[in-house]
Amino acid sequence: MGEWKMNVTARMRGDLRIEITQFAEREKRSLSSLASILLEWSFEQLKSAGSTTKLLGRSANRLNGLTRDRRFRDG
Repeated sequence: MGEWKMNVTARMRGDLRIEITQFAEREKRSLSSLASILLEWSFEQLKSAGSTTKLLGRSANRLNGLTRDRRFRDG
């Protein structure tokens, strides 16, 4: 059937993006290639665990704290 490609937009902290980009360069991969690998792997982990709370061992409220908008953290 072939491979379908699609764009995915993700909002992340600037320091995290820099670190991931540097890691991708060390691996001689593009940022999108590394992101695709990580997304596929993490989804397989999530399917095995059954839920994000089981996967990460945190409550739903604590998980929401990980993904909250951090733009206003410094004031």
